[in-house]
Amino acid sequence: MFGMPSPDPKAKPAETLRDAYQAADPRPLESGDPYFVDLTEGRDSKATERLKQMIQNSGGGHSSAIAFSGHRGSGKSTELRQLQHELANCYALYLDVNDFLDAADIDYTDLFLLVSRALLDRLRQDDVSIAADLVKAVEDWFVSVTKQTEQTVALSAGVTTEARAGVELPFIARLLAKLTADVKAGSSQKVATRMELDRYFSGLLTNTNLLLSAASDALARSRKPSQILILVDNLDRHPPSKSEDLFFAHGSQLQDLDCHAVYTMSIDTFYSHKNIGNVFPNHLVLPNVKLQVSKTNTGERKAGFDSLRNVIEKRVDVAKLLGSSELAVKLIATSGGSVRQLIRLLREAVLSAQSSKRDIIEASAVEDAARAMTLDFERMLAPEDYDLLAEVSATKRIRKNEQYMRLLSNTAVLEYNGKDFWQDVNPLIGPIDAFQKAKRKIGRPVHRRRSGK
Repeated sequence: MFGMPSPDPKAKPAETLRDAYQAADPRPLESGDPYFVDLTEGRDSKATERLKQMIQNSGGGHSSAIAFSGHRGSGKSTELRQLQHELANCYALYLDVNDFLDAADIDYTDLFLLVSRALLDRLRQDDVSIAADLVKAVEDWFVSVTKQTEQTVALSAGVTTEARAGVELPFIARLLAKLTADVKAGSSQKVATRMELDRYFSGLLTNTNLLLSAASDALARSRKPSQILILVDNLDRHPPSKSEDLFFAHGSQLQDLDCHAVYTMSIDTFYSHKNIGNVFPNHLVLPNVKLQVSKTNTGERKAGFDSLRNVIEKRVDVAKLLGSSELAVKLIATSGGSVRQLIRLLREAVLSAQSSKRDIIEASAVEDAARAMTLDFERMLAPEDYDLLAEVSATKRIRKNEQYMRLLSNTAVLEYNGKDFWQDVNPLIGPIDAFQKAKRKIGRPVHRRRSGK
């Protein structure tokens, strides 16, 4: 019938391999996505609830800055997008730095620019107005420091001047868009702008907070949630040295925003000997799903397997597409409790089945999927890494040095916490010959020569 909306393809689990491939998309889920599964019990951690409480407990004019960490693929982005809509008393802005900045090179001043730009854009979309004289004062400050003009802004390829409701974007909006576009493109102007903003940081902070305060007042007058929450995602992709500079050298500045703010942080930065708690008292890790009972008890943990089985069943019709229920267990065990790794394994298994002209996923397809992803690790790992991994396998602990942090960052080592805490080697590394050889070497007795007299 004309005008009827198309049915949501996610409304029911996929029944064909083609649909299963689309369902096994490892990208983060938006709030309200039918594929979303609450993994609190599976993780054995209330990290997401604690994150929510940190924000809700900081009302009444008090703001909170939170460092939010976890492995890549643990579900941080998905959880932040859920949080964006769960906190009804907050005016939440979700900012993926990849959309606006250069994820490999982010300065703390870039984030202040981005917050101001995103806030003004969102207020304009929601038809919320703040005092024109205040906006003009902030605009004048940015112009004086950055030396930008109408002409230089107009010449920027990163700025759109498309009209909204027949009105051109205000200059402050175009100016901030130009400055953040310069950062993302690696413009030669980027360094000069950063230097000036760092030099006049007190002014940058004051003017950013003026906008935040005025926005909060305007939202209250419009009978909208007036507590502003900024969710800054994908900062965990920042190179280690730059991440340490951002969060430790400039962590105090990031906490000075007059709003709630959540910053994603790479897990190796979270482990820094500089102690993240000294800079961000509010900090937490989103752990992987725990698949074994405890650090010392390797028995199957039912809550972990059940939660990830639910992830699979939301996306594909297991009865129709998996040759046996044991294959779901195999996929889960091989995932190591990483949600993204599980979804990638499922997608690889679909491709393997299709390339073998099968209509369902059989054991050989699951094995091929695991083998393909194991090869990714084998290409990435250095020969000396296997001795370190063998030690982690034996002790369930990592050492605090650069080599181990790299293995934690690239998911060769996975962390589990909650009521019990340990690290272990990613199951995909298990079949690699060099790893098996390193494990045997650890168990071999050491023969010492007797010294002659």
